Amino acid sequence: MELLQLALVFLKIGALIFGGGMSMIAFIQQDVVYTYGWLTEREFVDAVAMGQITPGPIVISAVFIGFKVAGLLGSVLAIVSVILPSFLMTVVATRWLGRISRNLKVRAVLRGLAPVVVGLILAAAFTVGRTSITDVYTVLIALAALVLLTRFKVDTAIVVLGAAVIGYAFL
Repeated sequence: MELLQLALVFLKIGALIFGGGMSMIAFIQQDVVYTYGWLTEREFVDAVAMGQITPGPIVISAVFIGFKVAGLLGSVLAIVSVILPSFLMTVVATRWLGRISRNLKVRAVLRGLAPVVVGLILAAAFTVGRTSITDVYTVLIALAALVLLTRFKVDTAIVVLGAAVIGYAFL
């Protein structure tokens, strides 16, 4: 039964979430932490952090969550379930891409979804921040990262590596 719940959670997320991996965080957390209790908040934030060091960061978190819930089979089931809906929608949409992109109703729907994606990403930032930013040092690291990324356009990998070195050396 747990494998079925795991598959359904990630199928739902894969089918209904727009805007990429970061917009999935709040939805994944709701189900895996609060609804089913598969992970604690700390384990969830760790899963997101671990995912950041791999390609497709948030989607890769599904592998960790699936493994925690049901071992290797859970990992495979979670990743297939979260990717399958998007894959199928892409295959279907590709056939009609020209017509779809010119359709005013479709464009209106996408225009309405864009601010929701921003809200989902902000919710994800709040969720991860609430658990990760715990003292003045972590606040300073977060603010420095924000300034480096937005004002100075420093490469994300450099900011992440720098934060890791600072965290290791001083915290």
